[in-house]
Amino acid sequence: MHILVVNDDGPPSRRLSPYIEPLVTALESAGHRISVAIPAASRSWIGKAHLIEASLKATYVPLASFRGDGTWDDSYSVDDEVSDSPSSSSSRDWVVITNGTPASCVQLGLHNLFADRGPIDLVISGPNHGRNASTIYNLSSGTVGGALEAATCGKRGIAISFGSKDEQPLDIIHAAARLAVRVVNHLIRNWDDQVELYNVNVPMRADVESRPVVWTRTYPYYWARGYLYSEVSSDKAPVLTNGHTTSTSEETNGDLNGTTSSSKTPTPKRSGLKQRDFAWAAELSDMKKALQESPEGTDAHTVLSGNTSVTALRANFWHVPGLEGQLHLDDA
Repeated sequence: MHILVVNDDGPPSRRLSPYIEPLVTALESAGHRISVAIPAASRSWIGKAHLIEASLKATYVPLASFRGDGTWDDSYSVDDEVSDSPSSSSSRDWVVITNGTPASCVQLGLHNLFADRGPIDLVISGPNHGRNASTIYNLSSGTVGGALEAATCGKRGIAISFGSKDEQPLDIIHAAARLAVRVVNHLIRNWDDQVELYNVNVPMRADVESRPVVWTRTYPYYWARGYLYSEVSSDKAPVLTNGHTTSTSEETNGDLNGTTSSSKTPTPKRSGLKQRDFAWAAELSDMKKALQESPEGTDAHTVLSGNTSVTALRANFWHVPGLEGQLHLDDA
């Protein structure tokens, strides 16, 4: 089977994206043909977004040239055959997309990047660095967003998340990857016609392969107050200038392979209108407590109990049954 793998954590990195390479290796060991298209930088919490004003650049990167910190050696030489026809290159050559999101990686991966490698049968988005369980995570997650994009393109999608952001021993990562492949193979063989995508959460533990894999429902969770942003003083706030966000004290320029350099820039003049400054400062302790107390049968309860969660989903916001016909306004 030809599988497109995308993610929201970006290129292989010990800190931000440690799980994608082991999963790709495990999928290939199971006999699948793998094509990889990933964003050049982390795109977590971006859902199914497309950056419509950003141009995209696709770079074919041999796996051996990744440095393990999210960057790669762009001077890596390849033979003439590969450089002349990148779309027919080995599955060990990955495509990194500057300004890419999981959704745009799906679009380009399905329709543009791998045309010479045959039709794509399935899209796997992930594995995410951390779990995606509950409505809040699922509606925000770039990983789930990638699988949703596949569904809106008429392809089957599976979102996979490995349930820990802590550094994990390699034996646990490989065990999670092997189990994920077993789950993928089972879902492929037994795909329910009502399902457009599956959301899979794998706990990170040494005995994961011997523990149950459980059908679950999504745990509903809603923000009770403003948890994601906090007010900051103006000298610490990012400033939007000509459509680009920069720090008030420095400008960051990214090159093609994700490295950055900084140079001092003048502080942009603030307007005379009242302004307040806010920065991303996700405070998730209440959410984590609620997930710990989630009821049995939900995705959150299952993965936090040490079992693998599989949630069958459809890619739509379905209407509430029974509200039909003319709406009679009560102020008429």
